[in-house]
Amino acid sequence: MSNYSDRAAVIVRSVHERTEKLCCELILAQGVPEDHLFLIHESPFSAALRRAFTIGVETNLPWTYCVDADVLLRPGAIENMIEIAEQQKPEICEIQGYVLDKFFGGPREGGIHLYRTSLLRKTIEQVPDEGVNIRPEFHTLEAMRKLGFPYRQLPVLVGLHDFEQFYSDIYRKSFVQAHKHLRQTDLFLGVWRAGASMDPDYQVALKGFAAGVEHFSKVYIDINQEVFRPEEVFPFTEKSRSLTISEIGINQIENIITDWVEPDVYKEKYPDERGLIPVAKKRLSQAELQTKIAEIPGLKRIPYLIGSVLVMIGDRLQRWAKAGN
Repeated sequence: MSNYSDRAAVIVRSVHERTEKLCCELILAQGVPEDHLFLIHESPFSAALRRAFTIGVETNLPWTYCVDADVLLRPGAIENMIEIAEQQKPEICEIQGYVLDKFFGGPREGGIHLYRTSLLRKTIEQVPDEGVNIRPEFHTLEAMRKLGFPYRQLPVLVGLHDFEQFYSDIYRKSFVQAHKHLRQTDLFLGVWRAGASMDPDYQVALKGFAAGVEHFSKVYIDINQEVFRPEEVFPFTEKSRSLTISEIGINQIENIITDWVEPDVYKEKYPDERGLIPVAKKRLSQAELQTKIAEIPGLKRIPYLIGSVLVMIGDRLQRWAKAGN
């Protein structure tokens, strides 16, 4: 693959998430030059959109890649998206992939947006004033589509979303979801209730969503809105400090993606897996497989032993066939 990573200005849009530094480090690890990476903290979100697009125009690289700081990109995500983008028609203003979202229970759109820089001046004009729309980026893209500059959703999974976040951010986002994605209530409650006994993140999400349902005034995508700061929310202490690549590396992110199993409620809502290109599941090494089989008691291990032998024979036959060619 050619090196596409230097063909984009990458803007990380942050409200000081716990994964802010990790998000930036993962981007640099993909070969993006340091002077092509920009970290912004504008709020409300409409202001962040304008600032990111302005940076893209000023940097004047072919592409402007906007990444929310709660997204952890998997290896090769940036090059893959830019390579695909360069094959699109010139009127395509933006492309986006999917992220594995902890609170949706599976892949969903959002969190990353690759914009065609040559169209950004026009795109800036479509950004709504704060309070006009609870989904300002979607509003902007729809306005561009109506002008003859459509966007494309690609069936590729580019990373993780909302893993390892501060409780305060989880609460705020879940509060907003009660206004932004109320139609997904059955999905949210199914995923969060099932996970709450093992993961306090889901306990906080339930609290935030419940508070959001009870809130009747207008909600903005603005971390400074007072409604997101109740005095008593969490039954436990806030998570400490930010995360770095030394604690959660590229391999660990890939492992989470390949090992993830969508909850039944997600599979019921999206039985076709949203048309995504399947993620290759990890295959145990022979040593790992033998260790796993040894833990199975008595006669129950026989089917696994037979399967292990068949897998080994299949691998050898494939190697012989390739060698013969």
